[in-house]
Amino acid sequence: MLKKLSFIIVLTFCFGFIFLSCHKTTPPKAIVTVVDTGEIRLANVKVTVYAKPNGSYIDPESKIVNDIQYTDAGGDAYFTFKNKAILTAKAELFIGNSTIPSKSGEKLLKLDEDHTETKTIEIK
Repeated sequence: MLKKLSFIIVLTFCFGFIFLSCHKTTPPKAIVTVVDTGEIRLANVKVTVYAKPNGSYIDPESKIVNDIQYTDAGGDAYFTFKNKAILTAKAELFIGNSTIPSKSGEKLLKLDEDHTETKTIEIK
């Protein structure tokens, strides 16, 4: 009886270990750093991530066409996505109340699961 109970406990432990140790993927992430031509990081820059051609979804389930973040004091904007993709990140610096950016730049982002893509955009 004791051998049977020990076998069941070991078997239960092994199955539990196997199922709990399964690798769960983390969603793709991106960190976009915005600098000027002097390599100085810029805060409060609008960073838009979108798919080309324009109008394609970056999240087909939610029908989201873009994601907009503003850079923090260190010049970084942080994004998290649901799916692997190749997207465009566009940084735009607006001065005052202007609706036209005074400086801008773009880079491609290649997003993969379990990976954080880091790109630096120089705006001119």
